[in-house]
Amino acid sequence: MAVSFSRTTRALAADTARMPRLAILVALALLALWSLWFVTGRVGVHAVSQKARLEVASSSGQISAVHGGKLTVFRLQIGQRVKAGEILAELDAELHKLRLAEAEARLAGFPARIAALKRQQAAAQDATSGAARSADAALAAARARSRGAEAEASFNDDLAERQRMDSEAGGMAPVDAARAATEARKADATRDALVREQQRLAWETQSAQADRAVDAASIDSLLAQSASEWVAAQALVAQLRAELDAQRIRAPFDGVIGDVAVLRRGEVLAPGTRLATIVPHGDLRIVATFDAARGVGRLSEGQPARLRLDGFAWTQYGDFPARIERVAAEADGQALRVELLMPRASAGALTLRHGMTGKVDVMIEEVSPLILLLRTLGQWAA
Repeated sequence: MAVSFSRTTRALAADTARMPRLAILVALALLALWSLWFVTGRVGVHAVSQKARLEVASSSGQISAVHGGKLTVFRLQIGQRVKAGEILAELDAELHKLRLAEAEARLAGFPARIAALKRQQAAAQDATSGAARSADAALAAARARSRGAEAEASFNDDLAERQRMDSEAGGMAPVDAARAATEARKADATRDALVREQQRLAWETQSAQADRAVDAASIDSLLAQSASEWVAAQALVAQLRAELDAQRIRAPFDGVIGDVAVLRRGEVLAPGTRLATIVPHGDLRIVATFDAARGVGRLSEGQPARLRLDGFAWTQYGDFPARIERVAAEADGQALRVELLMPRASAGALTLRHGMTGKVDVMIEEVSPLILLLRTLGQWAA
């Protein structure tokens, strides 16, 4: 029994001597592995925003009264879903309706007025053409009579000259020669009168043509003026219709009413009075503010990010993925504006909505723990 016990004691002593050496070897192996990880491993460096806010990617719009007036209809409520073009409020438009009715009545008379002037223009053209033909015929007749009188005067002059010569030779009585001379002078006078008549007809024709041209120009002027006034009346009616439609305040796009001014029917609004704010449907974006010293040069487009919301525990609702879309080119003081895109989605019982706030975490780089330590020591020494 004594020999067996001594062997057991020696075995236990040998095992006890080997255990510290094994522990040291394991510790050295772990230290080597840790050192290798400390030098060559990669850990993410994150930048956390100072603040962040969820917004619809499309800008929110204000619903305002373009023109002033008395509020007669008001159909705006917070959270109300509206569609583009839907009438949300109306201002008193009685005066606009009366002015529009007057302008439309004036506009309705222009077609008949212009048609009458065109008929008058056509009749004046027909009259001018007929008068021109009549004047041409009268001038032709006057020229023919003038030529006849010229021939008769020439014959009488020749006859009177012959009879004068015969009278001087004693072959004819002087009284007959005198009578022939008288007839010749009468024929000359008739010829001269017909020539003057021809000239008078030509002058009257020219004067009549000038008068008809003046009348035609007057009609053309009235027609052009009426056409111009018609266009102006159409423009006035369009303007009054636009002003009347402006009294109806419509939704500029599809969306949800986010804020409503406190207004009552019958209240007189000034031009530009804001009635409500409409938030459009669409994807969400995050507008975040980062510390400029940590963000400039490190934040860039395309970097992934995560959003944690204020008021909603991330352990219950989780965080939400996003991606940097734009980074401001210059910091505003110590703040750097960054815009991130994220889809409108639901996570469990939580639906992301416009106006929620939180913080954004962006992994800006991956470095070894050794680099992180050196950076920390450098910042502490600085």
